[in-house]
Amino acid sequence: MKRKTVDRLRKRLQSLARLVPRFAALFWSPCPVLFPVLRFLRSACRAVPALAAAVLALPGGCAGEGQWVNGADVSALATFERHGAVYRRAGQPEDALTLLRAQGLAGFRLRLFVAPDGQGVVTNDLRYTLKLAKRIKRAGGHLLLDIHYSDTWADPGRQLKPKAWSRLAFPDLVTQVRTYTHDVIAAFVKEGVVPDSIQLGNEITNGLLWPDGQVEFARRDEAADWTRLGELLRAAHAGLAAALPPGARPRTILHIESPHQLDRALWFCRQATAAGVPFDVIGVSYYPDWHGSLDSLRTALATLADTFQKPVMVVETAYPWKTDEHWKGRPHLDWPLTPAGQQRFLREVVETVRAVPGGRGAGVWYWQPEAVSGTDLPVWVGGSCALFDDHGNLLPAAAALAMPR
Repeated sequence: MKRKTVDRLRKRLQSLARLVPRFAALFWSPCPVLFPVLRFLRSACRAVPALAAAVLALPGGCAGEGQWVNGADVSALATFERHGAVYRRAGQPEDALTLLRAQGLAGFRLRLFVAPDGQGVVTNDLRYTLKLAKRIKRAGGHLLLDIHYSDTWADPGRQLKPKAWSRLAFPDLVTQVRTYTHDVIAAFVKEGVVPDSIQLGNEITNGLLWPDGQVEFARRDEAADWTRLGELLRAAHAGLAAALPPGARPRTILHIESPHQLDRALWFCRQATAAGVPFDVIGVSYYPDWHGSLDSLRTALATLADTFQKPVMVVETAYPWKTDEHWKGRPHLDWPLTPAGQQRFLREVVETVRAVPGGRGAGVWYWQPEAVSGTDLPVWVGGSCALFDDHGNLLPAAAALAMPR
């Protein structure tokens, strides 16, 4: 299927998905003679949004050339809404997921903490996450679940064990990781929101569940470190597999954060492969002030894709649409700190991933588009990287996440 054909079909189904349920409701009648016809019509109407969502997730090129999914991490959306955030298009309030889907975003990522303290936006326990996952599925979105295996943020600088797991001996920790992963996925299955993609760990280039699962490139000769981390990650995957219903097969994403340190990224993926850790996609974070130029990203993605014969994606990225004191003196801010500059940045990142040789570019995901100022919540970098302005209006960069034409 050619790109223009997919684009036309995408737009028509998107419009139809909005119209046909209203059409069915209009003609739903108590007349018994019409019941069979109207039942069929209502069923067909219900199927159209799902069909539209599937086509929206197709790549802009050939339908079979890969599984491109673009999206955004909206883990804090319900928390921002509860604290008064309103999201708008041209000044009119609308549901944020509806707004982003209308711009061409196919998916949404949700993080999951074990026992968060509820402070600020550290609210992502299982109950909260399931509720938001249902909204995503109702919106026709691809659901990416990001399990942190921590009570709070997990990243290269900290991978803290959940407090309840802190005293477990290593064999018991391995068992707990498997059990916890199984129980989480089983809960998603029970609620009818099986993830389409999943990360078992967030930015785990330095491992997870420190100190037991900690690894470091500077200690790359310490084989015992990877023996432990490999066992923990395999346990997580075993829990995932055991909880899935027949036929369900979420894409698993190995999430690292170091495209600017190619030797380190290659080392980690080689070690994961040698340890028998299964993964379908290599995901990297890309924030230019941390990870350098687009040329560096381009080289890293091409090398990782070719070396491991796997799809690659940018699973986190963001760029400011306005100035903020956070950005003073930061390197590699090569695009204007304006709405147009943010849009151009995101368009170029999408084009970079799409250009990975062999069609192995698998998507771009934006970080915290919902993080707007104007509430009583602490807001990441003053709301300067949101995809909504200070009044909640959708910014033009959101459309740049759609497939490049």
